[in-house]
Amino acid sequence: METKQTLIQSIRDAASKLKNSKLKRLGSAASSLKHVVSELGFDSDEHAMVFIAILDRQCNNSNTALEDLSNYFLISSLDVMQFVPAIQQLVEKGFLEVVNRREVLVTNRKFQVCPEVFYAIIEGRKVGQVKVPENDTFDQFDLCNAVYDLKEQRSQEGIDTRKLMICVQKLEDEHMDLECVSKLRSLVPDIESRALFYVMGNNNREYDIDSVLDDLYDRTMKRTIAKKSIINSTNPLITEGLIRLNSDDDIAMTVKGIQLLYGDMADAIVHSMQVADRYEFVKEVHTMVRMLGQNPGFRNLRNFYTDLLRLEEDNRSLSMFSKVNALVPDPHCRTLFYLVAYEYINSCNFMISDLSLFCGKSDEMNVKRNLISGNHPLIQRELIKVSGSEMGDSAELLLTDNGKEVFLEEDNKLFEMSTVYQKDLITPENISEKRLFFDDELQRQISVVKEGLDQDNYGTLCQRLKDKNMPTGVAILLYGEPGTGKTESVMQIARETGRPIMRVDISKTKSCWFGESEKIIKRVFSNYHRLCKQSDIKPILLFNEADAVFSKRKDNTISSVSQTENAIQNIILEEMETLEGILIATTNLAFNLDRAFERRFLFKIRFDIPSIEAKKSIWSEKMPSLSSEQAQMLARSYDFSGGEIDNIARKVIMTEVLEGRHPSIEEVIKLCDQEKL
Repeated sequence: METKQTLIQSIRDAASKLKNSKLKRLGSAASSLKHVVSELGFDSDEHAMVFIAILDRQCNNSNTALEDLSNYFLISSLDVMQFVPAIQQLVEKGFLEVVNRREVLVTNRKFQVCPEVFYAIIEGRKVGQVKVPENDTFDQFDLCNAVYDLKEQRSQEGIDTRKLMICVQKLEDEHMDLECVSKLRSLVPDIESRALFYVMGNNNREYDIDSVLDDLYDRTMKRTIAKKSIINSTNPLITEGLIRLNSDDDIAMTVKGIQLLYGDMADAIVHSMQVADRYEFVKEVHTMVRMLGQNPGFRNLRNFYTDLLRLEEDNRSLSMFSKVNALVPDPHCRTLFYLVAYEYINSCNFMISDLSLFCGKSDEMNVKRNLISGNHPLIQRELIKVSGSEMGDSAELLLTDNGKEVFLEEDNKLFEMSTVYQKDLITPENISEKRLFFDDELQRQISVVKEGLDQDNYGTLCQRLKDKNMPTGVAILLYGEPGTGKTESVMQIARETGRPIMRVDISKTKSCWFGESEKIIKRVFSNYHRLCKQSDIKPILLFNEADAVFSKRKDNTISSVSQTENAIQNIILEEMETLEGILIATTNLAFNLDRAFERRFLFKIRFDIPSIEAKKSIWSEKMPSLSSEQAQMLARSYDFSGGEIDNIARKVIMTEVLEGRHPSIEEVIKLCDQEKL
């Protein structure tokens, strides 16, 4: 009885007859081929023949291209093309797989038997139902990779653009089941533009426009036409919002382009621009405009509005947005409203000169004209107003009561209650009493100031000055050596006269954004004016270490830093000229102050190192354990300021706490010797 062949035996037998056969006189292989067709469920002997040849080569660790099949069978390249449909069907059924999946031309593709089928056959197991693995399916990223490789191949091997575009079209035709292909075809009928999109999709980054077009086009005219269409925004990828052109001639995918390509996975690439509330929203718009101001130009302006619309789209849940959008359909007008709102919540007004940050020159002039004449949509809808009757760049824009209601909604009343941060406010009841010791002349000057700021005297003084048409503001400069009691004098004056202090954080008055530092300084005075209105007693505006902002004006007005610092000085000088309140500035570096400030200060009080008698009183106050003679000796021996004596006293207390004893006078002297650098 004849034993039935196994599958591997039939494959081996067929292979021995097929190899180098020139596909002639194959009758002896018919039985083996029939067995292979039956066992694997193939449709024809052709499927079996090509499968056996690829399997045979794979056993020698070789992948198989059409050229390899030609050599295997000893037939012409034209003859081997008859196997292409069979190969494609075996790939679709999962028996074969493409090794170089990104290769477009079938003549360059290499194939192998799928691992599951290969090992089942050589191990003598039955080949079960074959399925194409889901993760092996050709996806949109494979498509982009394939087009990118074609672009590289065209650049390196000199393939003409026409052939490249035919290959891209073929790839699309083969994979019309991909949603991104069908969508892109409906939006962009031009195959060359679609090829550019696929290239950019290979790696979601910026591309140099000249470089990528050089790789796609073999003719200068075609490259030039393509570049012109992108720069002039007539390219369908630009008009459909799928790519964007940046100021440095780089092109990149937009959010819409990424969403088209990535589909449901786009969230992994595109981060949401959703913010917490309306305040964060206008802050984000303000930041975007400031960045635009650093890099102006039509392209960046266009990209700004693309980003603005996306920001709005991601924050449609904000209740104020639906009101603003209904009242102001134009995004340019909405941008202005957001900026005016941002300045309002930060206790400042929007300078009309800042329109240049997000307007072209002609648009800027039209907007200014419409604002001044009252024809601007925001003016007509009573959302903003122009301050005063100023017509130039010094004019300011403010929210109207209606604008505040639209933007702030239920927060409007809460916002009006207090706009001065409590951390910047020192109330008199929170200031501890502290004895200060000065020489007679300095004590007399401080007493004059203190009595002048007594509420009854201050009210009378302001009225008398007002009656004589003189400025009512009181500006005081305390200057001199460090540690001599300037800041503490301000605290004690405030405590004794019952006046709160609004302290200016000097470190926050400078910004890297052009024009922002000036706004911060104006905001300081706006906050102070608002605090004055809210307070029953006039507060003190304190600039500690004031030389940082009251410094000398620069002669070099070409430098942007010099322009900013000069603008800050001019704002402070103007505010001091019209001051209706109390400003006190302290500094260790009076020589750094601009001479223009001298006239603005009603009192200029110098703090020197205390006299020997004053120092003796300070030593006795700080260290009661010292005898009168010891205090006198220390006062004569060391030219210390009150702050330095305070340092010695603190070290003495540390010794008392850590060692449980009072330091001797010799130890105190040693501490004094170590105090100076």
